[in-house]
Amino acid sequence: MNVFLKSTMKDIAQKEHNYFSQKHHADVALIQAKRQCRLIMGKPEVLLGIAMAGAYKGAADSQPKARQNQALMALARTALFSLFQ
Repeated sequence: MNVFLKSTMKDIAQKEHNYFSQKHHADVALIQAKRQCRLIMGKPEVLLGIAMAGAYKGAADSQPKARQNQALMALARTALFSLFQ
């Protein structure tokens, strides 16, 4: 009986180790993905591309001033959020 108990306890310990190892790898991957998203959104060319898309959308609309203000506010929000995170 003792041999089976040791074997079972060893299996449980190994499975716990595997679980915590996988959990750690998932947490690290999530942190890296968040960091990469922040770095991408903080690049000047990305922010400029967002501004240009908003400016084009504002220029092509029948209400350009309202759309232009909306695009500028979206750009400012994006810049502030990327700055404070």
